[in-house]
Amino acid sequence: MKFLTGILVALAVAVSGAHPVAAQGPADTDKLQSFIERNAELLDQATALVQETSSVKARGMLTTATSLHKQSEAMLSTGSNAMAGRLALRAREVIQQTIAVAKREARFEEQANRVIERAAARLEQVRVLFEETGSIDPNARRLILESGDNLRQAREQLREHMFETSLHLGEVSLALSVRATRMLQRTDSGPGGIDEFERTQRLLDRLDEVRPTLPPPLQRVAAQANEMQMRATRNAEQGNMPLAIEQTRGARSLALRAMRGAGPADESAQERAFRAVALTDEILDGARAVAADAHDPSLTQRIQDASRQQENARRALDASDFEHAIRLTTAAREAARAAVRGVSGPVDPAAVETALARTDEALARARAALERGGDDDTRAIVERAAARQNEARRALGGGDPRRALALTRIAFDLARTALDRLGDARG
Repeated sequence: MKFLTGILVALAVAVSGAHPVAAQGPADTDKLQSFIERNAELLDQATALVQETSSVKARGMLTTATSLHKQSEAMLSTGSNAMAGRLALRAREVIQQTIAVAKREARFEEQANRVIERAAARLEQVRVLFEETGSIDPNARRLILESGDNLRQAREQLREHMFETSLHLGEVSLALSVRATRMLQRTDSGPGGIDEFERTQRLLDRLDEVRPTLPPPLQRVAAQANEMQMRATRNAEQGNMPLAIEQTRGARSLALRAMRGAGPADESAQERAFRAVALTDEILDGARAVAADAHDPSLTQRIQDASRQQENARRALDASDFEHAIRLTTAAREAARAAVRGVSGPVDPAAVETALARTDEALARARAALERGGDDDTRAIVERAAARQNEARRALGGGDPRRALALTRIAFDLARTALDRLGDARG
């Protein structure tokens, strides 16, 4: 037994001198049994930590530690104390390493989730800023594209439980978006910056490039944007600058609406159809909320008619008749918007502010719930809700409280959908 003790002490000092208990070594069978039982307790702790983090690295180490522990138990049961002692010491070392790695990975996972959420929000903001300024700066465009690519990779790595890599990619995405934002803000401010008219005209020039590919309703929107810009120019020439600025901003808003409806240049007909139908669903949700408040039977009927047209668009989508689906859903969307625009009577600004505050609270809860876990689809829903809420605030600032009310209600419904998916169904 003295010989065994000497071997174990020497091995403990060589292998795990940083662990006093292991360094002493089990001096006899009872102490060896206690040492292995303590390993079992530590292994349970390690298992619980690994299950919480789903870390690939920690999971692999846990498998090794479990195997070594079971081998040490088996050797002890056969009386092979020397081999059991060596295996137990090695198991202790791997278990303690597993616990350390699992705790570190848990921190990385939490940090990665937070950074990805911030990066997604900042990327959405800079994309909107890029559109609204009508910027053609290739460096800003490159930074935005790189930010989006890094964000996509960060999410992929998060799904693969590669948390440290995901955190790094998320931080890179966030930094790129911040750089692009500062670049656009420098361009858009100061004595030599782009004025309101130039911003609108640059956006209209970009719209003209894709205008032939737009469906008829969006072509009409593009035409309205150009006509409003011409009126703004005439008023500026006549010295009525306040009205001219208001009109050029309106033209820019119309142009942005048409551009967003156009989608990416390389988008397939199927992708455009699915996106168009989803957009109409959101518009119809907001229109139904307005109708519910207005208590106007004729408005309700018009929205029901638009909803039936949307159902026809879905049937065309199911039949893979994508172009027909786009025409039908665009018509349904425009019908819903026209119905809401026709609502008589003023909108109470206090009601809009109350609705905005309610949506802000729902979004805050959704983001907090996402920090505790959530899939990419849910994150995308929260991002869409945040984008709609931003649009609502811009609409209110631009003097369109009715549109602001409809948009914030859409955002609220999206936030509630995310909360339902995350298991938080409070009102």
